[in-house]
Amino acid sequence: MATNDAPRDRALGAIEQALGANRIDQAIGLARQAEADGVEHPLILNLVAFAFENEGQFGEALTRLDRALQLEPQNVLTLSAIGQCLSKQGRPKDALEAFDAAISLLPSHAPAHHGRAAAQASLGDDDDAWQSESLAARLDPRFPDPLGGLAEMSMRRGEIDQARQYARQALALDPRQPVAAYVMASLNARDQQPAEAARQLEALIAGGGLTPLHAAMTQRLLGDQLEELGRFDEAWQAYDLANKGMWRLLGRGFEITGVETAAPMCRRVRAYVEAAPAGAFDPAPQNTPSPAAEHIFLVGFVRSGTTLLEQVLASHADVVALEEKPTLRALTAEFFSDQAGLDRLTAMTETEADVLRETYWRSVADQGAQVAGKVFVDKAPMTSIWQPLIAKLFPRAKILFAIRDPRDVVLSCFRNAFIVNAMSGAFSDLNNTAELYSEVMALSEVYAKVLPLPLHRHRHEDLIEDFEGQVKAICGFIGIDWDPAMADFVSTANSRDIRTPSKDQVRQGLNRSGMAQWKRYEAHLAPVLPVLEPWVKAFGYEVG
Repeated sequence: MATNDAPRDRALGAIEQALGANRIDQAIGLARQAEADGVEHPLILNLVAFAFENEGQFGEALTRLDRALQLEPQNVLTLSAIGQCLSKQGRPKDALEAFDAAISLLPSHAPAHHGRAAAQASLGDDDDAWQSESLAARLDPRFPDPLGGLAEMSMRRGEIDQARQYARQALALDPRQPVAAYVMASLNARDQQPAEAARQLEALIAGGGLTPLHAAMTQRLLGDQLEELGRFDEAWQAYDLANKGMWRLLGRGFEITGVETAAPMCRRVRAYVEAAPAGAFDPAPQNTPSPAAEHIFLVGFVRSGTTLLEQVLASHADVVALEEKPTLRALTAEFFSDQAGLDRLTAMTETEADVLRETYWRSVADQGAQVAGKVFVDKAPMTSIWQPLIAKLFPRAKILFAIRDPRDVVLSCFRNAFIVNAMSGAFSDLNNTAELYSEVMALSEVYAKVLPLPLHRHRHEDLIEDFEGQVKAICGFIGIDWDPAMADFVSTANSRDIRTPSKDQVRQGLNRSGMAQWKRYEAHLAPVLPVLEPWVKAFGYEVG
């Protein structure tokens, strides 16, 4: 028996020695070699899983962690590692279960509470996340990661002094704690010190050791500072590295699993709608009237000025606006995932439609929107793709379609951070971003011809140049009178929880800074300009 255990004991001894000397890379290399030699042990499996996790290969990581848990079902470290891996895979509910299991075994395990906080934040449970992170910091005052988490949450809350304090405490424990370092650089950027922020970020990147997620976040923030400094070529490189990093971390699963991404889905749906007989998407009969006096869907494409327009409309006393909540998301997969689903959509009965309407309005109420007797604005740019469902369910709905210079839209999508999914994954690559934009616009053009939905197209730049005139035109389309309070949309924006990348610009009021930004990056955008040119012309922008 001792002879059989000798290879395992030698491997574990070498790994533990490397870990004791804080030579993590060496320990991982030894663990991988041990696995290749057929040696199996929870520590070896955990180290190999950690390596795969950092490479974005979550399936490989979870396979090893599940095996490690089989070998030691009550191993708290393995359960926490599973939670971390699931969080990075975009599965916060599953991650929360793993962290809770670890905590039930060892309530004083600070890393599990720290991981739990991240999962809760991903689920929108900010107060619970704060409590979990605070508890992790109290349980282990020498553990810097919870302090970094508290710093980031404080920054998002706008509690700048507290954010700075937490970040400094974390960095005193670990000068390279990535979240705390990121927060400090972000605060310098916020204080309009782009040169100092860029210096800090470049040093953070050069030092190595960042997780792939924080490396991508750091590159993106660096791009923002370099742009502020007028170093546009370097800024583009930073944005490109950030996008590539995020795709390696979170997007690879789409390629592996064969999930249909947005552009081919748009082409498929467009072909179906073009071939459908006249009236195929006429509304299904409706028994119960809408609770809202008017029902407006504010759509378009991401980064087309919908957040600004929403705040303007929400400033009207008769308007209730809801920002990018999943009011239709639960219904779209059933109808748009394949031809059979689209067939079901066109054949929808009155009874089926009433059930779905009830589901929709319940979702709206669950989001806190009190729409009875009001003009209800449901703002979600990419809902433009789901307009046939809107036509079927809501006979009185209207489409307010936001347009912005396509070149600025594509650039902005490429530069900003988004949660990677089958839709936004395109933004990690310039060509894919332009392709998706073109496909969404082509699909929307078909919808405008065949769907029985009143449509008003609105150009973002026109709102900047002629605010009152443009808003009055939109009011006429919606069916409300101009309200002078709409000009004070900044107060509205400051009172609302805006979670889109444009929240800071909107709170600054009207400005031209977002117009024609694409010219700074014209050389880098050159490969996709031919794809965008038809839409540049169609929407009345100057070519070149």
